[in-house]
Amino acid sequence: MTAEVLAAFAEAAVGTHDHRVAASISQRLKQLWDVFQKAPEKWEAFKKMLGVKATSWLGVARELPGKIKQMFSEGKKWLAGAGQTLANKIPLLRLYFDVGVKLPSVGDWMAKALTHMPEPVQKAVRAISSKVKSLAAWIDELTKKHRVLRAAGVLTSAAVFALIWFNVTEISWDIPEILRGFLGGYSFVELVHSLPESALGFILGLMFPGLPGGLVWNVILPITVAMRLAWLIQQGAIEWKPGRELLVHWEKLGMTPPEGIPSQLKL
Repeated sequence: MTAEVLAAFAEAAVGTHDHRVAASISQRLKQLWDVFQKAPEKWEAFKKMLGVKATSWLGVARELPGKIKQMFSEGKKWLAGAGQTLANKIPLLRLYFDVGVKLPSVGDWMAKALTHMPEPVQKAVRAISSKVKSLAAWIDELTKKHRVLRAAGVLTSAAVFALIWFNVTEISWDIPEILRGFLGGYSFVELVHSLPESALGFILGLMFPGLPGGLVWNVILPITVAMRLAWLIQQGAIEWKPGRELLVHWEKLGMTPPEGIPSQLKL
């Protein structure tokens, strides 16, 4: 583990999300050095996992930095791809992103429209609410139900763990856990379940670039609005054109459009 190798870890892993990370990087690198010094066989396993081909000390020292950067690059690419897959294949999540950034206007529009809908529809919609307290927990629920994500490979798992470990200053693992993480021993679901909120925010930021903070932390209202809209869409009462508009079909509710309530809402 030469200075160039340590620099490759630092360059690939940090510096884009939290200014506090820069202050802790030397501490993290020292810890990583100590961990692998105490378990040289794990360092050999790590190099093998990266696909290092060189056998001489000099050859390995030259090859490692590039392999490390490639590992982190693949991890970030997998996270971005996973986010895109979820948004594309789970309509409810796409709806959440679509309407969540338009709150409170979407919520107000739906609430006003709802007061003119038949009483059974009002009761059904108002009974729908979300119990989850974080976007990560909700995504976990959705992925268990919709199983659209492919399992991350060992190298990807190692990269995701390393990204979290370097970038989230509030989190810590003991030596066996660090070794397990850097060797790709955690599934993505395990990581998500074990992380503090700061780490979840970091990972979700990589999965959904540009996601507003309000859709990461203040999730109960946006999820509830999305779930209620989804039910109305399923019943045919509302039509959703992703990224464009929401439209109430009053005729399908056996009604004429009420005065003062716009039937269409631009997104």
